[in-house]
Amino acid sequence: MAPVLIYFFGFRDMAFFKVPSSSMEPTLAPEDYLVTLNQDTYERGDIVVLRDPTQPGERAYLVKRIVGLPGDEIAVEFGKLLINGKYASEPYTKEPMEWTLEPLRVPEGGVLVLGDNRNESLDGGDWELEPPDRDMTDEERAAWRRAVPMDSIIGRVRYRYRPWSRRGVIPSFPLTNTAGE
Repeated sequence: MAPVLIYFFGFRDMAFFKVPSSSMEPTLAPEDYLVTLNQDTYERGDIVVLRDPTQPGERAYLVKRIVGLPGDEIAVEFGKLLINGKYASEPYTKEPMEWTLEPLRVPEGGVLVLGDNRNESLDGGDWELEPPDRDMTDEERAAWRRAVPMDSIIGRVRYRYRPWSRRGVIPSFPLTNTAGE
């Protein structure tokens, strides 16, 4: 048992978190307790814990779903998510989005994250973050106002251990558009 624990704590940065808000409903509820594991790569559809980009320097964390990877063009129109100009089915969302997002290209080294409860989630849909570099084009600056650096991710949510009645593995949803990308 000790070698397994050493592997998860030492090499995979296993960590424990409590869901702080209703932004991930219906997938995760406030007060759910989660286990995360760090990964070398993350995919669209992964639920992750990340440092809150609106509170730099603080020990504040968010739980969100990755919807855009570097190079993806992401938009929201008529309540639907578009990846590279094509519709992406998201059966896990609470309801259709009541807002729009002009197309933006996710910058290299960044990801775009949204909550599953899109209309009640503070996330990449409405952030106005300070870009990491002042020597950027206007398009790059606009993308970094919504995206977060990949290195702000603590780990992928793997398991819910409390409440006992809802414990279990938290699977990723392979998020692709209608073109299969």
